[in-house]
Amino acid sequence: MVDVPFSHKVGMAGSISARARVVAMRVRAPVMATLLAIPNAYWIIQIEKVRDGPYPTSISLLMNALLWLILLLVANAIIRRVRPAWQFTPAELLLTYAMLCVSSAMVGHDFVPVLIQLIAHPAYYVREGVLPAQLLDAIPKPLINTDYDALRPYFVGSSSLYHWEHITAWLTPITLWLSFIALLWWTMLCLCSLVRRQWVDAEKLAFPLVELPVRMVEPGGALWRTRLFWAGFALAGGINLLNGLHHWFPTIPEIPVKHQDIAPYLTHRPWNAVGWLPISFYPFVMGIAYLMPLDLSFSIWFFYLFWKAQLIVTAWLGWDITPDFPYIREQGIGAYLGIGLFLLAGSRGLIRQLWRHLRAPLRSELQDAGEALPYRTAAYGLGAGLLGLAGFFWVFGLRWYVALGAVALYLLMALVITRIRAEFGSPVHDQHFSGPDHVFTRLTGAQGYTARELSMLNFFYWFNRAYRSHPMPFGLEGLKIAQRVGASLSSYWLWMLWAGLWGALLAFWSYLHNAYRYGAGAEFFQGQLFGTEAYNRLSNWLAMPQEAHRGAQVAAAIGCGIAWGMMWVRSKFVGFPLHPIGFAISGSWAMNLVWLPIAIAWLAKLLIVRYGGLLMYQRLLPFFLGLIVGEAVVGMGWSLIGVMFDTPTYSFWGQ
Repeated sequence: MVDVPFSHKVGMAGSISARARVVAMRVRAPVMATLLAIPNAYWIIQIEKVRDGPYPTSISLLMNALLWLILLLVANAIIRRVRPAWQFTPAELLLTYAMLCVSSAMVGHDFVPVLIQLIAHPAYYVREGVLPAQLLDAIPKPLINTDYDALRPYFVGSSSLYHWEHITAWLTPITLWLSFIALLWWTMLCLCSLVRRQWVDAEKLAFPLVELPVRMVEPGGALWRTRLFWAGFALAGGINLLNGLHHWFPTIPEIPVKHQDIAPYLTHRPWNAVGWLPISFYPFVMGIAYLMPLDLSFSIWFFYLFWKAQLIVTAWLGWDITPDFPYIREQGIGAYLGIGLFLLAGSRGLIRQLWRHLRAPLRSELQDAGEALPYRTAAYGLGAGLLGLAGFFWVFGLRWYVALGAVALYLLMALVITRIRAEFGSPVHDQHFSGPDHVFTRLTGAQGYTARELSMLNFFYWFNRAYRSHPMPFGLEGLKIAQRVGASLSSYWLWMLWAGLWGALLAFWSYLHNAYRYGAGAEFFQGQLFGTEAYNRLSNWLAMPQEAHRGAQVAAAIGCGIAWGMMWVRSKFVGFPLHPIGFAISGSWAMNLVWLPIAIAWLAKLLIVRYGGLLMYQRLLPFFLGLIVGEAVVGMGWSLIGVMFDTPTYSFWGQ
């Protein structure tokens, strides 16, 4: 599609003047997003931590934010009838949506809640005799909560956060980590600002995940008037409605669309080495996959089966006696790094332009006009952020060059994930256990680090355990949304910066509020798993530090080489069907849940494009968008009912 800002398509007398554009971005939109972020944070913690799902922040397209946008559209329709001058503009609605996405990512399954578990876990479980005392000696005390009297009600529950002794026990670690998060988010947004023009204007990346929210707010409501949209909505919503009623009344039949493992039916060697092999038919995944390029959707399910074939062949040859062989995770890490280095190599021209701009901005090809940040501010901000983040770990005991390398590696992974979202819109991109903490200790060995350094590397776990709710892609997608609706990039950038800081603070509040009420170690479904994982790992590092793993090193090099090789082949042969990004992301945990619906959507789109052309693809697109919206409304609606009435309900995504 050709992206045409609404300001060039609609409005009074066919256009929006500069003055009207300012009016369209009144402060009421970010104020509304700020207020909505409060119940949104509570809702996410309730369903993703206290209860057993659904897990909307583990999906690239946040279903909770879509439901908020739909509710805002309903409210806006009422306002339009009662007081037309008060109605919200598309730019305001989408700014609210973008801010809610950012704040949701901070509260999400793989971000601040993991950090809270790392803050709470060690002192309590050392006192309880579960963890060794030397582990606590290795951890900088300001970064964790060491007050047992405040931690016990946190784990046991039936208490309240709002006792002064509880609040003061958390103040120091929360203040330090909030400062780190603020600097991390600032650095990500500076990086987004630097690559925006290259990716959005020069390369014209598709940003598939932006398509639905932008179409939802189009003046005139063309999407909402399409019968095919409502057909898709009815199909996905009807399945969720029926399954939700079945959850309460088992005599009502259900439609089994959630993942079910078929591996138990493969009982003979080597086929039983395939491991977990679920099949699923998630409607919303088919809707998102329809937006993806055919080569990527094909590559995802092809390489997913390729990984399974590796396991079978390994068992057939007897090589599975080597633990972790064939090192699928490390092959994926190598592919990510290869793609990241390829992106940097392909950005040499932009880097040279930035260098010339920093030296002589008046003679530079880059122009600051219309950008979210001046290029000098973004470049210096990125450099300051990189040094500041590395300095944080250095102050608390990690060697400066290790800290700098670890932060740089994280930002490279963040850039790759953002690129994956911007170019292809994959429904998931978790890549578990692939961050600097794993790379540095697995590929280079843990023996060369002191106990304090290992404890600081362990703190990378909270924002690197998995990348499902990574905030950086939402930053760039927000800037893309602003460009689509003709809004101010700088306004969107600033308000998204605020949304990240506010969302992180709300994550601490909502998690701790629920923990003291229900007990992180009692009624929480996901209250201490991540802390247990991280500190059991640290205990193993301290007791028996590993040497550099040669097999993992070779696997990472092979993964990097395969990714580079596919990039080279694609540059030489137009139409080569395999994409290195499919190779990189298909070996991750979450791909088990979605490979089959992606394959179904790939086949449907292939047939539609081959026999109906681009016109038929566009004509049927509303049906697939309806699948996403139907699942968002009814699926997330069930979770709202569960939270509001404190009752178990159907989880459309998760358990």
